[in-house]
Amino acid sequence: MDVLRPKTVPLSDETILWFEFLLKPNLLTAHLVNSAPDPSPTELITQFLSIAPGNQDATEPNSPEADSMNKNEGLKYSKKQLALKILALKVAAFLRWDLDVLEKELPLQKQIQLLGDLCSVTAGKAVNLPLSLVHECPIIGPEGSKHSLNFALTLYHRWVLRALMLRGSVAKIAKPFGIVPGVTDATQYSMRDDSFINFLEPFTNISIDFLNQVISDPEPFRVLTYDTFVALDAHNDGVQQRFDTALVISNAELRSQIHYDLCLYYLYAQKYELAKQNILLAKENYDLMKQEYSKKASKTFIYCRVEEAQLQGYMMACGVAGGPLGLLQRLNESVMEHYAGIVPILKEDNIKREIPMTQRKILELNVEGYVSMGSPEAGTSDQKELELAVVALNVIRHVLDGDNILGSNVALQKYRQQQLKLIELMLQYADEQFEEYSLTDRERLKKYFIQTLSLLGNSNGAETILKNYQKLVSLQEFEDLKKQKTMEDVQFTGIGIQADWAVCESKMLRLEVGTYERQLITCTHASGVRKMLVKLAGTNPTKPLWSINPSWSIPVPMKQLLMSLQRGFLQDFAYILVGKSRELAAKKDYSAAIALLTCLKSETTRQDLANNPLVQKLGKLAAWEALLIQIQQVLDEWPKKPTDQVQFLRNCKQCLNASSNNDVSPRPKVLEHCAVMLLNFSDWNSLLNPDKRYPALELCFAVTQAYLDIEKFKGTKKTSREAWDLILPMFINQQTSRQRHAADNTAMLQLFLSKLREPLVISIVLSLLARLHNILKDETNLDINAEYMFLWPTNVSNPAVYNIKMVAETLNNLLLQSLKFYPNNVPWIKLKGDLEFCLGNYEAAMRYYVTALISGSEYCTIHLQRPLLDDFIVRRMIKCCSNLGCFMQAAVLCQFLEETDYGLAFKSISEKTASFSDAMDSYYGCIWDPTLLEFIVNWHFKKGEHKRRLQAISYLGQLELNANNNEEIKREAAAIRKTHFLRSLAKQYML
Repeated sequence: MDVLRPKTVPLSDETILWFEFLLKPNLLTAHLVNSAPDPSPTELITQFLSIAPGNQDATEPNSPEADSMNKNEGLKYSKKQLALKILALKVAAFLRWDLDVLEKELPLQKQIQLLGDLCSVTAGKAVNLPLSLVHECPIIGPEGSKHSLNFALTLYHRWVLRALMLRGSVAKIAKPFGIVPGVTDATQYSMRDDSFINFLEPFTNISIDFLNQVISDPEPFRVLTYDTFVALDAHNDGVQQRFDTALVISNAELRSQIHYDLCLYYLYAQKYELAKQNILLAKENYDLMKQEYSKKASKTFIYCRVEEAQLQGYMMACGVAGGPLGLLQRLNESVMEHYAGIVPILKEDNIKREIPMTQRKILELNVEGYVSMGSPEAGTSDQKELELAVVALNVIRHVLDGDNILGSNVALQKYRQQQLKLIELMLQYADEQFEEYSLTDRERLKKYFIQTLSLLGNSNGAETILKNYQKLVSLQEFEDLKKQKTMEDVQFTGIGIQADWAVCESKMLRLEVGTYERQLITCTHASGVRKMLVKLAGTNPTKPLWSINPSWSIPVPMKQLLMSLQRGFLQDFAYILVGKSRELAAKKDYSAAIALLTCLKSETTRQDLANNPLVQKLGKLAAWEALLIQIQQVLDEWPKKPTDQVQFLRNCKQCLNASSNNDVSPRPKVLEHCAVMLLNFSDWNSLLNPDKRYPALELCFAVTQAYLDIEKFKGTKKTSREAWDLILPMFINQQTSRQRHAADNTAMLQLFLSKLREPLVISIVLSLLARLHNILKDETNLDINAEYMFLWPTNVSNPAVYNIKMVAETLNNLLLQSLKFYPNNVPWIKLKGDLEFCLGNYEAAMRYYVTALISGSEYCTIHLQRPLLDDFIVRRMIKCCSNLGCFMQAAVLCQFLEETDYGLAFKSISEKTASFSDAMDSYYGCIWDPTLLEFIVNWHFKKGEHKRRLQAISYLGQLELNANNNEEIKREAAAIRKTHFLRSLAKQYML
């Protein structure tokens, strides 16, 4: 059932118009009493208030409209306005003014409008919100009512406090993609809400004062009911509201509700003492109210909406729980009162076991500190025994929980001087509660006491204690236990009788060596390594110290060099430092790894070693290894740049030059990293003369040459072949041994690509892979587009020998890696979408296309424009939507083309779909082409879908879609709808 304005189109028999509720007063009542009325009561309020303007009219006295105004001089409403507002208030009264329902289901602006209308109607004159004065001596119009206005203001001031709490408790998380077409922009709406609620904050104390005044007012409080508000009569201008039908409620019911509201606000404002006072008053009045209603026929509260469970919860939050206190709460209260009555609480907990053992151990430590402080309260003999009593009860609880009995004897060791007294207390407490324990508990305690008493041996103290407590362990059982114990035959001497073995202080050589080796393996500082090597020197002359840990591995060239050195400290020191540095680098502890290699470099510069050429070579190799770790750190932390970038790049250049000179040559891995790093920092000139013995260096040169071609020819068609000729053979199918060599080059290519970070370099390589993929795919409809594709040839000879799957995989891996570092690079995101489209992954393709549009429009803050959104990407998105069964999305996208494709749009609208993700009706607000809306209206008419047809007509009638508008208005209307549609796509495909 729709409550809509009268329209020019024919309406169904089920449609009820707003004025019918006035002609037939019983119609509204019949609708509201339904079990599931459609629309719901809150929807009715929204529609009534939407039709009736919120502001009061200010019509000239002699104007033609003056005759239709309400005769009341205070209210400046027309009859239509007043009639609709009265209907809205009747529905709110039917809901019994439940603020929980009204706040949850009504927009904030409608809540304010409803409260303003209530205050105005009950006062008989205009009342503007927010109110800045306490209602002491109100001026009421001739048609108003003092007690009714008092009710309205009370409801308003309660709402003020609740609105402030709601705003403070809800986290304002911006959701730029959570916009559904046809729904008001939630971001702007929340901003208006915050602005109004912020305006209420200065009046908070006024609301609190008013509510306190209401509950202290001796006058009876009256609640307006459904029958209080009388719908207007077309034949009688003097219809009066029946304020005399308001129901009187007891002071207990009023105070219970208001004290509860005040408590919630004070908790929000962190005024806990005031909250505590109000929750106690709320509880007191709630109990009185329940007694009053127990004598009435109806047990439903007229005004109070407090639930008893929530009341109890807030009482606990304020520390004044109304029910019986739990053991943990009683424990906390006892602690606050200097442990008064703590023993009965712990004894009861040994039966119920409510208090966590952790809390009881903390209590034990606190009591120990409390007694040891020598405070006046701890001076009596009873208080001095408090500590032992708590310990004894904790031991019993420990045993009852089934823990290891040996663990319970820690207390006996700690209180060795008072051992007998402690055991006596445990037996006393166990004996007192013997009947309350289960059979399992008794067995556990009996086993514990037998074990414990056996520690006392033949002491007469045990027998004396047991004479008074024999429920768990009898004297006969104790005697039998003593007879079983015999003298030990084994005599221990030396280390065996020591109370605490000091293994590390032993003079046993093997233990010392093992300790030093373990410290050598675990230490991460060069000084620690040096110290351990000195201590281990000479312990095993046949075994080098670097072989202690097989996990230490060093590069082959450095290992060969070290093995040629004389056996001694430097060989072990260098091997271990390099091995440890590689371990630390693998754990990404780069600074510690570089520090070890720097120390090794310094070691090689000692004067006694300066003339040894092998040592000098070792120092240079250590420097190259340190440079490699620096490069790995820069790659891992990209886009963070090195601290001294100039010196860092200078070191990379020196490393490359060392390979071409007759100097100590770095190993290939170091050279390749240096070349790629210069490429990432756009140092092109350093890569123009590569060492062709290393394929990675030659590949860096080829990419550099492609960049120079771009700069030289400025985008003109000039084919660059260096990189093409190097990369193309790497994708040949692996069959022959020669082709297996190409597979090794492919692995080298993957390692090379994994180290690329410069966007321009990545774009050049992506364009090469995209061109190769298009040639091998050889389907124009499935071409993928990238920047700089003009650089590369347009065909290859014998394309069947190349592995297109490997090309696609390499392209995909490079895209995923690059988008991690540059997630907003729109050309790359589009390329990823093209690749997914080519592979038939339409949902993934849509996700990347939408991501590109979101990023290119700066997260929907600017309108979509070309070249960001061109016909190529739009048609691909249409294809994706059609394949996914989202035909309405495809129809909307047809408008994004340079010239709207009506044939494709009409076909998409007419398609039947089983997809629940299409949501056809919700996209009508995203259509700005009237032709499409007209087609939808006719299509719904043919299918007999009257309600959906009316919905489409409402969108078609929007003023900004008028064909006579100028071009600027049309463009703005289209731009707004494009943005709404893009947000809805983002919510579907990106979240």
